[in-house]
Order: sequence, then structure tokens, then C-alpha cells
Amino acid sequence: MIGVIVATHGEFGNVLLSTLRMILGEIEGVESISLSSEDSMETFMAKMEKALKKVDPNETGALVLVDMLGGTPFNVAVQMAQKRKIEVVTGVNLPMLIKVSSNRDETDLKLLTSEVQKTTRESIVTTLDLFKK
Repeated sequence: MIGVIVATHGEFGNVLLSTLRMILGEIEGVESISLSSEDSMETFMAKMEKALKKVDPNETGALVLVDMLGGTPFNVAVQMAQKRKIEVVTGVNLPMLIKVSSNRDETDLKLLTSEVQKTTRESIVTTLDLFKK
């Protein structure tokens, strides 16, 4: 099973996981870490390392879902991806988490990352898109 970390600014990731559990029930191997205003880059890196040990103790691969490109959660995850088998996806949202939770037992890390990106793009629509059909 591929371990998953949701890394966000503030409590956003915790709320997303709580909502995911409301829909799917309890989920193993998924952790959320929050960047607070008091955290330094080093403090957040320590949080990430601790979460990685929980979701990927054998270092077989983990998926880190972050809230935005260029933020501290993203920067820390990318730094850690230089040392470990980690894929990072930006723009974490509920459809993304549902896709990950439903498919992480059946695929490898690279394929799951690609599927998550595709599903997330398809889940973003506007009323203009809906009414064209």
C-alpha cells in the first residue's frame, strides 16, 4: 500500500482528511501535517520526516499531496524527494483524496500519481462547461 501525506498551510489538510473519513470511513497509511505560522522550514521538515516514517516505514514509496506550488509544504516535500522515493502533487482536494484512497493498493507510485493528476483535472468544471453539453 502506498503511504500518503497531506501537507498544507494551517488546518486545511486535517479538515480534508476528516471529511474523507466521513465519506470512506477509517483509512490506514494516511497522515496530515500542518504548517503553522511558528514553524520554520526545519521544523516542518521534521514533521514531514515523522509522518513519512509512519506511512512509509520501509521507504517503498509515498505520495505527498500539498496545497500549493511553491509553498513551504511543497518545497519541503520536493527537498525530501531528492533523498527518498516520494512523488509530490499540488492542489490537494477531496476528489484527489478519494481517488488516492481508492487506488493506492492496486498500482505503483508513478501510475497512481499520473491517475491522480488526470482525475483532479477532470473534476474541475465550471457552469459554462456543464451548460455546453
